[in-house]
Amino acid sequence: MKFVETVFTKIPPEVRKHHRRFFERHVRKMFIKYLAYTNQFDGVLTEKEIEQAKLGYLPADLDVHHIFPIAGNASDDVNSFTNLSVLHKTTHVKINKEIFAPQLKEIDKLPDGSDIVIIIPIFDAVDAEGILRARLEMKHKHQHKQKGNTSNSVDLALLLQASKTRLA
Repeated sequence: MKFVETVFTKIPPEVRKHHRRFFERHVRKMFIKYLAYTNQFDGVLTEKEIEQAKLGYLPADLDVHHIFPIAGNASDDVNSFTNLSVLHKTTHVKINKEIFAPQLKEIDKLPDGSDIVIIIPIFDAVDAEGILRARLEMKHKHQHKQKGNTSNSVDLALLLQASKTRLA
């Protein structure tokens, strides 16, 4: 994962709310459709999941992530496709909890317009390797519970190799 340093500017709650509402009402579905119709989910989602993505819907285990946080930019560019990425929900939660939260814990005490320098992770439009890895781990845990200690490491290795081939 690549990281970059950037300036986070605290914006008023009403601007943040406007960006979030615009994203939820207009951008999210368009972004998902764009990725589906430009074949960026190929090798990551099943055919059925791709058909749903063409309608603007992601599987329940995936989420759209703002690379640069909505709360730190007054510009409408915060909702541009270049600032969005589809991640597995476990990755999304981990990033917010382990990367953003520690850096932004004091932001509420600062006045609107305050700048702080933060480090953000950069992702492709579809975090294919992260999605495949997380899905494989979930599948492996589920199989492990069903079969006792039987391992399915061959499946895991094959799927990770397929993801690397797809990304090459």
